[in-house]
Amino acid sequence: MGARVKHVDIAKGISIALVAMYHTKLRMFVPDIVDPLSLFRLPLFFFLSGIFFSWAAAPKSFVSHKFEALLKPYLVVLLSLFLLSFLSGEDGLAEQLVGIFYGVGDTIEWIPMWFLPHLFAVFLFAYVLFRWFKFSDWSTGSKALFLLLLLGVGSEYIGVFWYREINFLGSGYQLPGLPFSVDLVMVTSAFFLFGHMMRDRVVNFKPNIWLFLLAVIVFLIVETLTDARISLNKRQYDFPMYATIGAVCGGYVVITLSWLIAKSEWLSIIPLRLGEASLFILIFHNIINTLFYSYFSDGINDIQLLTAIAFFCFGLSIFIPLLIRWGVVNSNVLALLFLPAKVR
Repeated sequence: MGARVKHVDIAKGISIALVAMYHTKLRMFVPDIVDPLSLFRLPLFFFLSGIFFSWAAAPKSFVSHKFEALLKPYLVVLLSLFLLSFLSGEDGLAEQLVGIFYGVGDTIEWIPMWFLPHLFAVFLFAYVLFRWFKFSDWSTGSKALFLLLLLGVGSEYIGVFWYREINFLGSGYQLPGLPFSVDLVMVTSAFFLFGHMMRDRVVNFKPNIWLFLLAVIVFLIVETLTDARISLNKRQYDFPMYATIGAVCGGYVVITLSWLIAKSEWLSIIPLRLGEASLFILIFHNIINTLFYSYFSDGINDIQLLTAIAFFCFGLSIFIPLLIRWGVVNSNVLALLFLPAKVR
């Protein structure tokens, strides 16, 4: 589908803002607001990524495009950081370089960027499933059972490779998950494929006030009365049934709110811009927040003031990437480094 769908783009903007919020100091000052959102912030991101998934391209073209869109900016940023480390004479350069190509959160300097190589792996998994296993031709029941199987097995064994002890050439190592976090693919692909299955319903979304209220109530019940938690980078998917229900309900609430926001031109401006700049927010939000919060909070002990600073730095962490994106789009050199050829 070539046309943009406004409320889906708004939902993407809200989703990336929630991801950025999770990595700010707001999690320390207002945990009752930030922590519950973890139930659906990343599942929603994968769900939205799957809506417009297409497997029509030839394998070489598909892989090339996804490499440009996801792995190229990942490698440009992290290899640039590696070069700076090399020029400054830092230790552990070999480990840093291996960690970049291993591509998980605990092996790279800017941890949130683990999402990019993992999304690349999810796209490849979905491409194989659709192109060679004809997933689109399966019955709805078969698709639903397959998704439940993926989610059930994936959540049950989510920690199998999380700092697992292995021996290689006589030496002991701890695996921080598998490369590109492929040990998460069953869980994340379940949400990705669910997004693709719900494509028509989401694109032609018709809100239901009673279903919206039910989703809010169920989400609050799950969050308040259970210990369900989702933290994919830390291989956490506690109480899978409740966690999945919470993720689905939270996602429905966000999509409904996005549909309502889309009805207003002025309310749509900010989330639409955030959705457009989601790649740059993902890459740069954490370092921006860390640097500005360290600067503004230096020597301050008042909790209320620190909370206000945390909110301000969160705003900067999602606003400055908009400026970075503007600079990239308007520079042939930077566009070559960060954007796919078709986008350029």
